[in-house]
Amino acid sequence: TNTGLASQIVNYALQFVGNPYVYGGNSLTNGTDCSGFTSLVFQNFGISLPRTAASQAYVGRTVNISDIQPGDLVLHGYDGVVIHAALYIGNNQVVHALNSNTGIVVTNYQIMPIVAVRRVL
Repeated sequence: TNTGLASQIVNYALQFVGNPYVYGGNSLTNGTDCSGFTSLVFQNFGISLPRTAASQAYVGRTVNISDIQPGDLVLHGYDGVVIHAALYIGNNQVVHALNSNTGIVVTNYQIMPIVAVRRVL
């Protein structure tokens, strides 16, 4: 993994904590949803991700949860269906646009069942 780039991506993403969640939104400052957040963060570094969480579950390569590293995508869902995307930042935490009540936050990476971990770096 490109740990330098991963660190830059994590630090970039963290500066948006506290900003609003807006379903379908495409602004890191004025509001975005979970997959919009991850795609916009990576886009800043020239990495193109699909717009939906379900589609992001197929980018890069699969990573075992025991090998998770900062910069990896964590895809959450139920019964194998991906409904949420987050960015792993280390120490069992993710930064993500969680919902309209909380906005962009840092939480435990197991806030919902994990369907997949993907490495795009």
